[in-house]
Amino acid sequence: MSPEENALDIVTAIYKISAEIKKKVPQNWGDLETYAASLQNPAQQDALDAIKKIKDLNYKVTWGIDNMVLKDKNANANEIVLFESPDGHLKSTYGGVILKADPEDDKEEMKLEKSGSDVKNTDAATAQ
Repeated sequence: MSPEENALDIVTAIYKISAEIKKKVPQNWGDLETYAASLQNPAQQDALDAIKKIKDLNYKVTWGIDNMVLKDKNANANEIVLFESPDGHLKSTYGGVILKADPEDDKEEMKLEKSGSDVKNTDAATAQ
């Protein structure tokens, strides 16, 4: 697991624990930092460092998610993305799953889609 994935895993856990156990659904980075500051060391420092890393990397965050929201949306915890990297290569779900995508794969898919739209009557095997 890369340092970024590790930080994402920690921040996702903090979000979920805050929402479910502390009954304080995070609404912003300050809510996560407040919860992390309440932990004992070394967990406290690890949590604060992870929050800083993910925040500094400009991750997109879906605030205000808890089990009630999942029920209202009739959604599975692994369907709701909490954190997403700016380029979309890493995402984490409310269920704690880290989703990885290779940015190079995304670029290749975009090239294939573009070439497929430029040329008519090409099948997937030809496009590759």
